[in-house]
Amino acid sequence: MVTQNIPPNGAGPKKTGSSESSYKSRSANVSPEQLKKIRGFQMMVAGAVFLIVPSLELYRRLYSGGERRIQQGEFSPADGTRKEWEEEEKIRHFKESWLTRLFGEK
Repeated sequence: MVTQNIPPNGAGPKKTGSSESSYKSRSANVSPEQLKKIRGFQMMVAGAVFLIVPSLELYRRLYSGGERRIQQGEFSPADGTRKEWEEEEKIRHFKESWLTRLFGEK
């Protein structure tokens, strides 16, 4: 009697001559027109995020009486320390920032 060397997990011998795979391809069959529509949808969703977040911040500041946040200090990546600013330095940096020049102090 002839015994075969079968692995314990029950897998059979591998076929080496076949070029076809028994696994299905995971890539979707999408036409270029559909791909263009999908990319457009992705751009609209990403654009909506960049439209909604600043709108909420402006609403909070203009209609809810919120104030603009002021930078409290700066981080030094060279040594990993954070330098806290004094009140005068906070006000100076606030008034010199390009955002304050563009949108005003409120």
